[in-house]
Amino acid sequence: MKIAVNARVTQFAMGGQQRVAAEIASRLGPMTELVPDRPLGGMKAHAWEQVVLPVRARGHLLWSPSATGPVSKARQVVTLHDVAFLDVPEFFSRAFTAFYKALLPVLVRRVDRVVTVSAFSRARIAATLGIDESRIDIIPNGVSRHFRPHAPHEIAATHAALDLPARYLLLQATSDRRKNLAATLRAWAIAQAALPDDITLVVSGNLGRAHVFGDVEALPDVPRTRLIGYVAEAHMGPLMAGAEAFLFPSLYEGFGLPIVEAMACNTPVLTAAATATDEIAGGAALLVDPASDAAIAEGIVALMRDEGLRTRLAADGLRRARDFSWDVAAEQYRTLFRTLGADI
Repeated sequence: MKIAVNARVTQFAMGGQQRVAAEIASRLGPMTELVPDRPLGGMKAHAWEQVVLPVRARGHLLWSPSATGPVSKARQVVTLHDVAFLDVPEFFSRAFTAFYKALLPVLVRRVDRVVTVSAFSRARIAATLGIDESRIDIIPNGVSRHFRPHAPHEIAATHAALDLPARYLLLQATSDRRKNLAATLRAWAIAQAALPDDITLVVSGNLGRAHVFGDVEALPDVPRTRLIGYVAEAHMGPLMAGAEAFLFPSLYEGFGLPIVEAMACNTPVLTAAATATDEIAGGAALLVDPASDAAIAEGIVALMRDEGLRTRLAADGLRRARDFSWDVAAEQYRTLFRTLGADI
């Protein structure tokens, strides 16, 4: 039995789930990639997935790497990164939450196996979707090759291309309110009074996608802050490597891929003492309460005032990042697919 990949998500700009699918698929060798004949979004894409995809996947073990898949296809492995839509539905649009609440309980009970990325997510999937943990495999994410310590000239090129300030903290956030953008901006307004005037907060990430996350909350207008929007893959590594610290005080994560990406760039990380971020950080990041503006601010000040702490966290983070490998993850997927009868 051959493997077919539900590659619908590859039709969109690169994000966390797309990166996982691309990195694993590139290491597994030839597989049948199934995509719509033309790019589709929203409910049209989901309709294609439910109606057309199972017909095209006949005779194959189907891997659906991005949370959804055809409910009529039992010979299937679904990768489900988290169940935030159930745990924190207030962070999503009503239509998005309603769709996933209807689809996923049926899907996860029908498919051969569910894969997730952390012990936290496995526990939450089992508890909220009503399946036994023994049917859920944990395969952690890896770190892509372009996230690494970068030479000064590489960092300088990205600085010039993105018109970055000389000294900056980096926050990666989107319109997804779980990323805690508004609270982190408020915390930065508090923290900057205790820090040198030449430090800027740079915010990268796409602030669109209201159809998924609902309307973006009002953002405070905070001095010494630059919103640079979506950043191309070629610049993400040097952008992280050039930051004095990486901030990721997210309210809810099933994994928190940017944490280990920043660590791999030899950049000290501040993240949340909540959900999976503590698990993934593995003691190599400064942890704060993401629900407290004051706690985030105190963490920023503590990190920026203590060069020794930044040096230690950067070194610890670099070692921690080595625990996450796409090669290892791909081999775990290969083993799983073979146990289900796939020729791969």
